[in-house]
Amino acid sequence: MLRRFVFAALFAASLLWSAGCSTTTPASRTPEVSLDIPPSFGTEVTRRTFQKGENLLHDPTYHLNTIGPVVEYHGWFGPRAVKQGDIHAWSIRVYAYFSPKVAAAYAGAKDGFDADLNEGSELLAGGSRPYMFARFERKRFYWGKAVSFFSQSTQDIATYVPNNGHLQYEVWGVTTNRRYTIVASIGVSHPKLTEWGPEVPDVDSIEALKNDPDYKLIETCSREDFVPSLIAFDQLVDSIRIR
Repeated sequence: MLRRFVFAALFAASLLWSAGCSTTTPASRTPEVSLDIPPSFGTEVTRRTFQKGENLLHDPTYHLNTIGPVVEYHGWFGPRAVKQGDIHAWSIRVYAYFSPKVAAAYAGAKDGFDADLNEGSELLAGGSRPYMFARFERKRFYWGKAVSFFSQSTQDIATYVPNNGHLQYEVWGVTTNRRYTIVASIGVSHPKLTEWGPEVPDVDSIEALKNDPDYKLIETCSREDFVPSLIAFDQLVDSIRIR
């Protein structure tokens, strides 16, 4: 389960190290962050802080070393399930530096593929790159501007259609004062998607993926049809306060 979560939680790292991109100098102080967590998202919530160079994962195989101070909240929506399709783990990370690439995605990206945001290569050292980006949207929160989208990653090379077990909802934003970058993600499911397993088909191209009925489903259905509701998770993200 840890391996699955590691890949899924790249939840969407290093803008500092991405070709052609730069980031403002990371702050030296860990930000003071608070979050209003409703009971439905309150299972096994942890709050951790990291300094530059620290590994966000306590794992000898996978290393995600942050390039600046970070405050991380992690928890579960509903009970902590064993069945992969019912895993709704969430993470919110506040990075103490401003990401021009995230700001550029909000300003001009035409879709999630064009935004090319991936926490494993944009904000941390290491990680995997998701192969799918769907339902790209621009949003305003109390603290600033953001984009949101669905992503999907796997441990193998296959391009699987959207399924309950790998589908992630991500929010990427920058604060109005241009001092912080926020990345939030949660594993979501939909009652009409296939449960992860041998029955989940794969496709041979991104164009075929975009034409798949399940891809079109997650692009167009109501935000309330997902578990958890995308609206509910956006409300959690909107509650972020930084001092």
